[in-house]
Amino acid sequence: MSRADRRPAGVQTRRPQTAKATKRAYAFRLFVAGSEPNSMEARQNLARLCETHLKGRHRIEIVDVFKSAAIALKHRVVVTPTLIVIEPRPGVTLLGNLSDTRQVLSTLRLNGYAR
Repeated sequence: MSRADRRPAGVQTRRPQTAKATKRAYAFRLFVAGSEPNSMEARQNLARLCETHLKGRHRIEIVDVFKSAAIALKHRVVVTPTLIVIEPRPGVTLLGNLSDTRQVLSTLRLNGYAR
């Protein structure tokens, strides 16, 4: 059984094809509620942000709370969309559709925005 086959239902992982060893890698866990508009927007905004600012240095795990409620409860997620930054440490949690790019970049300590 492959590693992907052991993943709980509703959890998807996307990894970059290449990773740059010289820069910090990021790992994200995004909790969404199916195909609800804010959840879809959060997926798109995170993908765009990663493609623009973290190309080849990120991993995104999508957890659909409708399919994996136990995982959401384990991480104390009661609002969607919720983004948990797993790496780099210390991790942070962001709520919402991630449309405020400046705030998201600041929280992630990217592009010189200090928080």
